Amino acid sequence: MFGIPPVITTSYRRGRFLLAAGLLGATALAWAPGLTGGAAAGVIDAECLGSFTRTFSPPVTVTSQTVTATSTDSYSTCAVGPAGTGTTVTTLTLSCVNLTAGPAETETIAWQGSGDTSTIAWSPPVIAGQTVVFTGTITAGLHVGDTATKVTSGISYFGSVVECLLGTPITQTSGLIDSLLITG
Repeated sequence: MFGIPPVITTSYRRGRFLLAAGLLGATALAWAPGLTGGAAAGVIDAECLGSFTRTFSPPVTVTSQTVTATSTDSYSTCAVGPAGTGTTVTTLTLSCVNLTAGPAETETIAWQGSGDTSTIAWSPPVIAGQTVVFTGTITAGLHVGDTATKVTSGISYFGSVVECLLGTPITQTSGLIDSLLITG
């Protein structure tokens, strides 16, 4: 009686199916370089998802100021390669409402079980709503020379903006790492 109308449920399921089919197709093309034409696609060296926590010092307020953002990225679920933990420290100018993509940054991932690390030089990220897309290159350690792409979804920052505007500074945000893909 009060459930979701069948049309919305069907559309939602269809959208999820199309997204999953698109991701499977993209993965299949990465594994079948001869089908894509041109240069061969790279081998997938790591494919993970997880979560991140970002802390701000000093806290983000209504006044623009230089802030150091320290991010800890947990790559806890990996279809390819071991799990790992990444760390990034970035300095940028922020306030509650001037969302900026931020500068280029460097992340170091410590891979579990092997003691190996990978250093990734990320280009300035691209923001689309609460989704942030990073692209970069492994500059040192395991998989040096590979390309990397990371997609994150910030699930707490936008919720904190109203509180920040009302006087509560943002000290920390968290979100999901929708994907980390390293290919060589």
